[in-house]
Amino acid sequence: MTKYDTSMTSDPTHGPATFVGHSTETLGVILADDHLMVLEILTDALTIHAKMKVSTATSLDDAVAVVEAAEHVDLIALDYDMPGMRGFEGLRRMVGLGKAPVALLTGLVVPSMADAVRSAGGVGLLSKSQGIGDIALTMRDLAKGGRFFYAPPGVEHAEESSGLSDCQVRVMRMIEAGLRNKVIGAEMGLPLSSVKMHVRAIFKRLGAKNRTDAVRIWHNLSGVDNRAKGDRLPPKE
Repeated sequence: MTKYDTSMTSDPTHGPATFVGHSTETLGVILADDHLMVLEILTDALTIHAKMKVSTATSLDDAVAVVEAAEHVDLIALDYDMPGMRGFEGLRRMVGLGKAPVALLTGLVVPSMADAVRSAGGVGLLSKSQGIGDIALTMRDLAKGGRFFYAPPGVEHAEESSGLSDCQVRVMRMIEAGLRNKVIGAEMGLPLSSVKMHVRAIFKRLGAKNRTDAVRIWHNLSGVDNRAKGDRLPPKE
């Protein structure tokens, strides 16, 4: 069990964080991003708008070192694409340290990401397309025990247009997140044979030849450009 507990907090999945009044409490956050300009801008925003004390890193290994050396941390925010992350493996590694709630920050949010972040133990998914002030205030809310998962436009459209069942939609989201069949089965509590059956049904329904083709078709339904930075093709089974 981790050293923090957010089980009783709200989950404002579809909207930004809001605050009543002005808190003078200083919260500690570790922000990791390999884009120095983004790192500097967010650090200034967190310091000025969210009254946070910020420590920074530019890779997952550096972030782990900073976290392990810190006496107290209220929130850890990791860039999805920085060195060492390897998709959601880096998020799981950081969550496993049990030092503080962990959120993911990315330039491209695809429909499967929120579920993948939840499965990895993360408390938030932030998009760099949000306003700087909005990100800063949302991160403050996450540091105080809240939850927030950015929902990209087109998610509902993809699910409605695909013709997949609710269970198949969940499997498809995990395929898109790059999870293998065994991991999908563990996450959903299904035997491997059932997962393979769902995957075959998804391919048939979408008219896909393989996992990569299925993700491409799913992205087209969602209106997502799968050539954009940050997109990773799913592993072959």
